[in-house]
Amino acid sequence: MKPSLATEMAPPFILVAHFFIAGIVFLSLSGVGLLSMSADSLGSFLSLSLAAFSHLYLLGFVMMIIFGAMYQLLPVVLEAPIFSKDFAYVQFYMYVIGVALMVSGFSVSTLHLLIPYGAVITYLSMAIFCVNVFMTFYRLEKIRLIGWFLLIATLFLFVSVTLGLLIGLTLEHGLLEIDIDAWVKAHIIGTLGGFVMMIVMGVSMVLIPMFSLSHGFSDMWIKRALSVYTLGIALGMATFVFGLDNFFKFTALALMFLGMAFYLIQMVIVMRQRVRKQNDYWVKNSVFAWVSLSVSMLSVSVYALKGEEKFAMLFGVFFFFGFLLSFIVGHIYKILPFLIWYEKFSPLVGKQKVPLLHQMVHTKTANTQTYSLWLAVILQASGILMQEQKVFFYGSVILLLSLVLVAFNAMYAFNFKIKENEK
Repeated sequence: MKPSLATEMAPPFILVAHFFIAGIVFLSLSGVGLLSMSADSLGSFLSLSLAAFSHLYLLGFVMMIIFGAMYQLLPVVLEAPIFSKDFAYVQFYMYVIGVALMVSGFSVSTLHLLIPYGAVITYLSMAIFCVNVFMTFYRLEKIRLIGWFLLIATLFLFVSVTLGLLIGLTLEHGLLEIDIDAWVKAHIIGTLGGFVMMIVMGVSMVLIPMFSLSHGFSDMWIKRALSVYTLGIALGMATFVFGLDNFFKFTALALMFLGMAFYLIQMVIVMRQRVRKQNDYWVKNSVFAWVSLSVSMLSVSVYALKGEEKFAMLFGVFFFFGFLLSFIVGHIYKILPFLIWYEKFSPLVGKQKVPLLHQMVHTKTANTQTYSLWLAVILQASGILMQEQKVFFYGSVILLLSLVLVAFNAMYAFNFKIKENEK
């Protein structure tokens, strides 16, 4: 199969656009929210303001973009249409309402009763997504390597959001007698590690070779990553849910790190085979993302050994912003212009002059955004290590600027028009 972002079995562009536009809006709001929680960034890892920000950023931006990308890429990877487009639309609107209620409850103390309602709506919307994915896979005769990443990731999502729902109901109604702190950690491992990270690993094997024009490489390391990393995530979640001893915790951590190391080795192999040698904003974002992933792995290792929460926060900065934000934004610059071009300009091919894909991204803005993101991550990390609130705040301000530039470039692509003298 020769990968392509476009296929006759893909859902209508308007569906994917729903998720991408909402994701970018949530991203901008999360940047504003980050400015208001600078003090907590140097304090408790489980504070309410951090919970509000992490749900706004992770659920509102990261997950929304992943959902949109999954609906576009599943037909490409599986060579089969998604089970139900109607399910996807219902999921989107329920998801927006649920996330909004949860973030409001975390942000405003008088609205804390909204949290369980938001959690239930968000859970149901994610359940609809999971059913949609499961039913899509159910109709397949054979599942390829990348498909296994996406399927296992969806299984972890279902388990982790179920844990999140039970945590929310326990906090408000005393539903279960559980160790909240431990279950929250299991929830984070399942969502970030089990779903988000495995989706990134899977789609990397489609998008990185596609955009870098890499061919003829071995996929041995990513196959190893699939088995080792899956085992590590499952064991890690079980360790916190069932209260297993430290042996299992460190074994799970070692397996997860080994799996991510295998993934990084695979990415190095792919990039070394690339035909396209231009180091544009996509390459810069991708490389910075992989470097940040390595630093985040080191940070969480120190946190596991020493228990100092500043290293947990350091992990958050490098994983959330250095890795996830760089990786997602870099690929938005590639995916979004193509989908818009395919929808808007491909019918005009042969009839009039149409734009090239790189023309639909404002290059200077994209480069400025990339460098400002690098600076923001460095300043935030420095502020956490030095316990300097002002330094972290300055990094947050620069990060907000970077997010505004992302939104600008997205609007630039959506509103791109052919100049009269080019028609």
